[in-house]
Amino acid sequence: KLLICGVLALALAGAGVIADSRYNLQVTEYELYFDSLPEAFDGFRIVQLSDLHGWRFGNGNCRLAALVRELDPDIIAMTGDFVEDESQLDATRGLLENLTGTAPIYWVNGNHEWVGTVLPALRALLDEYGVTRLENQYLPLEKDGMRIVIAGAEDPNGRADMIKPDALAQTLRAEYPEEFVLWLGHRNYWTERYPQLPVDLILSGHAHGGIVRLPGIGGLLNVNHSLMAEYEAGAYPGERFTMLVSRGLGNSIPVPRIFNRPEVVTVVLRSAQS
Repeated sequence: KLLICGVLALALAGAGVIADSRYNLQVTEYELYFDSLPEAFDGFRIVQLSDLHGWRFGNGNCRLAALVRELDPDIIAMTGDFVEDESQLDATRGLLENLTGTAPIYWVNGNHEWVGTVLPALRALLDEYGVTRLENQYLPLEKDGMRIVIAGAEDPNGRADMIKPDALAQTLRAEYPEEFVLWLGHRNYWTERYPQLPVDLILSGHAHGGIVRLPGIGGLLNVNHSLMAEYEAGAYPGERFTMLVSRGLGNSIPVPRIFNRPEVVTVVLRSAQS
């Protein structure tokens, strides 16, 4: 009987840990300083959402949207892998509906959005809610006569003829040689694959926080099931930029998230000149 009770207690504890990592949203805030940030953007708040994978936090993702509104963002950055197929479109629709009027939303695709035939329907959904799709594009954001640039690099799962990130950055810098650049790119490979990319801050996801996280160790699994995840969560200083990796909100593999609550990232930009 003691053995049975012990097994049941362990099973209940394990189920509780998995449920906590499935449903309990966590906010992580980063305050990052940049010499290149204009003073008008000092205190600029970005809420990053990533890797929803069709998961729901309340009806119409109302809990997630309410949390984002409480964080009072200047912009919302959505960094890919929200939709794997058309059955998951409603989860994103509900989120966008409940975020209406909160802040301008900027979107970049992840690897899963390029799989199958979901992309046309997803684009139509984003356009319906006024989301700015950054499909290997960039544009200025202006405030009090000053500006920064936001850019979105498409995931390499896309068309073979797409412009490469370094070429996109080169084109951007030809037009905006000195401006602070906020770069949205789903994958977490930037510090290794493009260490000299001429941008200032990269927001990415993809790693799901290493799926299973242990205190003092971090994430254990890459999304391709290999062990010892790299660049799975947090801020990583690069040679030219800082890369910030969100643990994301959902999951796409059979191994459940453990000790890894779904994460909403808030970035507060600070000007070192202030």
